[in-house]
Amino acid sequence: MSDILRLLARSTSVSKATAPSKPKQPAAPAPVAEVKLSTAARRREQKRRAAANAANATSQSPITLVTAPPPVADEPQAARNGKEEKKKSKKRKRDEVEKTDTEVSASNGSATLDPVDARSLLKQHKLKYTILATLGSRQELLKAAQIEEEDKEQEDKVVSKKAKTKKDKKKKESKEKAKEKGDGDGEAATPKPSTSTKLDQIFPTPIQTFEELRTSYNISKRLYDNVMVQRFTAPTEVQMGSLPLLLDGTRHLVPGLEECDVDLMTIAPTGSGKTLAYAIPAIDHLIRTKHEEGEGYEKGIRVIVLSPTRELADQIVNEFRKLLLGTGIKVVGMKKTLIPKERRRGGDSKNEDHDDDDSEEEDSESSGEEDSEEEATNGAVSRSKKGIAVKSEIMVATPLLLLHAIQLCPDLFPISKVSRIIFDEADVLLDDLFLSQTTSIVSHLTSPSLSFSFWSATMPSSSETLATKLISSHPSVLSGHKTRKLVRLIAGIKDSSLPTIRQTITYTASERGKLTALRQLFTSSLKTPCLIFLQTIPRAQALHAEIMYDLPAPNRIAVLHSNLSETARSKVMDSFRAGEIWVLITTDLLSRGVDFRGVNLVINYDIPTSVASYIHRVGRTGRAGREGGMAITYYTEEDVKYVRGIVGVMEKSGGAEGLQKWMLTSLPKTTKEEKKELKKKGVKERRAGAGAADNKKSRISTKSGYDRKIEMRRKAAVDVSKSRMVRRDQNDDEDDGESGSEWEGFA
Repeated sequence: MSDILRLLARSTSVSKATAPSKPKQPAAPAPVAEVKLSTAARRREQKRRAAANAANATSQSPITLVTAPPPVADEPQAARNGKEEKKKSKKRKRDEVEKTDTEVSASNGSATLDPVDARSLLKQHKLKYTILATLGSRQELLKAAQIEEEDKEQEDKVVSKKAKTKKDKKKKESKEKAKEKGDGDGEAATPKPSTSTKLDQIFPTPIQTFEELRTSYNISKRLYDNVMVQRFTAPTEVQMGSLPLLLDGTRHLVPGLEECDVDLMTIAPTGSGKTLAYAIPAIDHLIRTKHEEGEGYEKGIRVIVLSPTRELADQIVNEFRKLLLGTGIKVVGMKKTLIPKERRRGGDSKNEDHDDDDSEEEDSESSGEEDSEEEATNGAVSRSKKGIAVKSEIMVATPLLLLHAIQLCPDLFPISKVSRIIFDEADVLLDDLFLSQTTSIVSHLTSPSLSFSFWSATMPSSSETLATKLISSHPSVLSGHKTRKLVRLIAGIKDSSLPTIRQTITYTASERGKLTALRQLFTSSLKTPCLIFLQTIPRAQALHAEIMYDLPAPNRIAVLHSNLSETARSKVMDSFRAGEIWVLITTDLLSRGVDFRGVNLVINYDIPTSVASYIHRVGRTGRAGREGGMAITYYTEEDVKYVRGIVGVMEKSGGAEGLQKWMLTSLPKTTKEEKKELKKKGVKERRAGAGAADNKKSRISTKSGYDRKIEMRRKAAVDVSKSRMVRRDQNDDEDDGESGSEWEGFA
């Protein structure tokens, strides 16, 4: 028996001595390479690492039993570990994969750029971040204030240590001087506390290529492919600055925003790509939510995009559909036909946001076609006995129409799960015209994780304060467990147009001079497609009637305004985009957000009612960095007191031509009361229902008053003669009928 034990001990010792050394595990690959692997490859890599760690643990443990089996038993142990991992739920695997992805993206990529390099990069692209407000519950605000005070104290200590030696030297020198002069007190005066009200700035690292969305921020592969299909060469400034704050990947690593919820206010020039900047994070957030909830995911409205006009809403829907291909997420544009007829209000046709001017008859005729089109294109709506229930995750709407849908049909439009609300052209949505509707919509949103984002090319200080109040008064902020920070991002120069647009301003003295200058432009240097903006709908109709035959080709001039039906407006828009219409006469209905990439010329026939309106009008050309766009502004004697602000924008943007210095200094300044009156009512002489003298001044015609009287008399005479002819024919028919009834034939 002892010989057998010796033999076993000898065999084990020999096997330990002669067994080949286990090869060293190769070093873990760089995290950047892991991001490029597929999900299945990452899972296999995790299993391999777990098995390797188990093998190392068993090989390093001391051998206590002589009769232990040889080291070949490591393989069954690895197999058992693999089987145990296979039995885990799919949800847990997804969580592990997403966790490793976020760790990888946090450890590498653009988020770890040196702060000095990040600041220089932001300065190069003219990106500026400021924290407008820190919001949240009282407890969270107190905690945040304490943390800020501690950070400031630490900074002060560091600064005081560095400056201590200098202060000591100065004190010694002052004491020596005081002794020499015979003064008893040689101490320096204590410095006054700083009272600066400067806003805090942050310096996140912007993205420089679209490839970073996949490698550093780990967005969905399908979403990334849809972005790259659009053939975007490089992100614009607003996309470089906003995407790192809105994407869920590494936002928590931004200095100053650790463990905070972020609401963003973005101010960027027109045509700079704001729609793509907020569409990508919204879709990525929905895809992540869908993966996290797994089988328990329910379809419904989760993201709301508000826009002031229907044309802009339709454009946003089209942009979202390009990015949603193959993702399983749906988008729908809010229309009146989605509300059942028996629940609609009688006053819906009179919509303040210029998008519900259609009659009930037109809606009933086109409702079936629109519903079938929606179901066929994106499956965003489904019919039920009660009406049409919205099944899409993204809803794009105008404020009043969405508010009516929420109030009248809460069962068909559930919004309790809305986690993001996006305000496109936010300064208009926070203006007096839409403010009550916007606040009512926000009050109906009850999600505790609701986040806000505001987007516009112009954002006055009043809109910033209203946005802060809107967020701070929401229940999700007051009852939240995290502090919220409203961050303002300015891309480029605030309240200015793109420098690639050539801008000119021309004095025409009178309305007749405007029309003469416009006709001269038609015959000399007209660049089509062209947009002409006027102050009111009657003036737009009058100009269209006056110049509709001035172009050599017929039917190339059209007019678009809110009094037209929905079908007529969409038809005009499609014809203009297709190139069938060369000159489009319109009001401020098309001044905001609508993307006409091929517009070469914008004419302000009537000066805009505000500086912001001028910036948005001019922004219809020069879209997406396209050069060659031109903007012409005509002004008369009545407009002189309103021109200075426009000239200032032209000078700030750097694209002005022929701008004289005296216009920046000698033009009269506009008072606040005049600005308010101009914004609400426009120039007095061109308002609807002005006096007789004002109507003569604002008449769009080159004919004299005498010629117009003769023409009106001729028209009246023609109308009278036509009515006489109609009456005569009617009397003749009646006489023939009477004589026919008395005739009884020959006797």
